[in-house]
Amino acid sequence: MLAGLVAHRGSISWNGREITDAEEVLRPGRVAHVAQVPRVLSGTFADNIALGHERGLDRPIADARLTRDVAAAGGVDAVIGHRGVRLSGGQVQRLALARALATDAELLLADDVSSALDAATELELWAALRERRATVIGATAKRAALALADRVVVLTAGQVAAVGPWRELESRWGHLAG
Repeated sequence: MLAGLVAHRGSISWNGREITDAEEVLRPGRVAHVAQVPRVLSGTFADNIALGHERGLDRPIADARLTRDVAAAGGVDAVIGHRGVRLSGGQVQRLALARALATDAELLLADDVSSALDAATELELWAALRERRATVIGATAKRAALALADRVVVLTAGQVAAVGPWRELESRWGHLAG
């Protein structure tokens, strides 16, 4: 709903003010979305991140923990292949994340962006997102990410079952995390 992919019921508040026109407020530039199975374009790393806009690439690449991968491929102008065929699943996730971060959106919706990452890279990634000072709403079942979250919302059967920091929720809901 926050990504504009489905209709919503009820009300939405943005920075303490109720939104009357979600399409006006919840738009690209303000809200960035990284899907669980993201799409990348045929072309280069730079093409995929900038999307034709004048955007800095270094910080989004660094914050998405993609610097070594880009360098190993030959730099930002390296071709990633047809829809990213030359990239691993984790690299595709991080490239889509770098694209979202390049917008400097106020809200980042991150649907399981660290699912294909090793534990060390995952911790680095979430720490970098925290340093950006944007609001991140992430969907994950990974303990490392949950432990770093300010607030965890546990959903069961589409309903909110619990809300709080993971350290308070883990004893009851830890079986849901991997």
